[in-house]
Amino acid sequence: MGTFFGADVAELRAFAKLADSSGQQLDHTVSTLTALIGHTGWHGPDGSAFTALWNGTLRASLQKASAGLREVATTVRSNADQQETASTDVGGPGGSGPSGPGGGDRGHGVGDKPDNPDVPDGMGEYDDLDDPIPLDDDALDPTNMAQGQLGDCWFLAAAGAVAAADPEWIRDHMWQNPDGTWTVKMYKDGEPVYIQVEPTVPENSVKDADGDDNWLSVYEKAAAEYFGGNYEDIDGGWPDDAFEAITGHESRDLGESNLDDIRDSLADGPVSVTTEGTGTFLWWGSEVDDPGIVPNHAYIVDTVEPHVNPETGDEELMIHVLNPWGPNGGTLDGEQKYGDVWLTEEQYQDNFDHAFVGATN
Repeated sequence: MGTFFGADVAELRAFAKLADSSGQQLDHTVSTLTALIGHTGWHGPDGSAFTALWNGTLRASLQKASAGLREVATTVRSNADQQETASTDVGGPGGSGPSGPGGGDRGHGVGDKPDNPDVPDGMGEYDDLDDPIPLDDDALDPTNMAQGQLGDCWFLAAAGAVAAADPEWIRDHMWQNPDGTWTVKMYKDGEPVYIQVEPTVPENSVKDADGDDNWLSVYEKAAAEYFGGNYEDIDGGWPDDAFEAITGHESRDLGESNLDDIRDSLADGPVSVTTEGTGTFLWWGSEVDDPGIVPNHAYIVDTVEPHVNPETGDEELMIHVLNPWGPNGGTLDGEQKYGDVWLTEEQYQDNFDHAFVGATN
């Protein structure tokens, strides 16, 4: 009987994903328990002793376990990358190795270099992509983006939410081909569609927080091709359409919803929320109340958890949302807009009108 060397890359990545997810869940549990212990009316020596035990030993042990899970995930993912590289070397360019351009997903969407999507005024000329385009966790962090001169917050918020919920999904759904082009695997009615784009993007397309080309620069261009072949085709839209194009899974519209439901939905997948408007654009009706929030705009939901309300000094359930404009926000009609903001239930209800939930499994 022959001897098998190596590992199943898909299984390794699945294990790494589970380890990462378990570490995140443990972190959330520690945070929740710490908040509860701090506000539990347990007075007397026993309560004081338990609080000291939690803060001195128990919490540190759980945090160490969480860090261990993340380290395991990093190690396993590195081994998967090495195994994938070895398989590619065996297959060779155009060969039949499972990760080579002639095998697996990475053999799809490779052909004649495609035409560039048409560019509307304001986006500038096409420039060569910065090389390389990083796909590590820092690069995929949803705070590491800055929307360009296109009204595609609906797509960027959905993509950023997917990257936050499952960064491995993004790494598995985009790759650079031997000829320098990029392929992005998207979905139509649940079936894979492979979008190949040249390694060029408009000058004023989406960038990372430092103004450099990033993975979203490629995804945005693929979306322009997917939705019609013109960047104007993604100038306005809804996050549920973006979730379904990116993941192939049906998206749910929760309506305005509430913080408890949104928190529960985050356990199922990425969430994007949209703001009320000004009565003059895509979302008619009520207007945003907070001048720091962009009207007619989509945001990424980072978390819903107990947080100290700076207005009262009390801890309560709050939602943390991220603006695709980037961590520094920006100005609109002379007013500064938040890059991110914590909101109470009432503040959320006063400014947002829809919550959309995607899925990556």
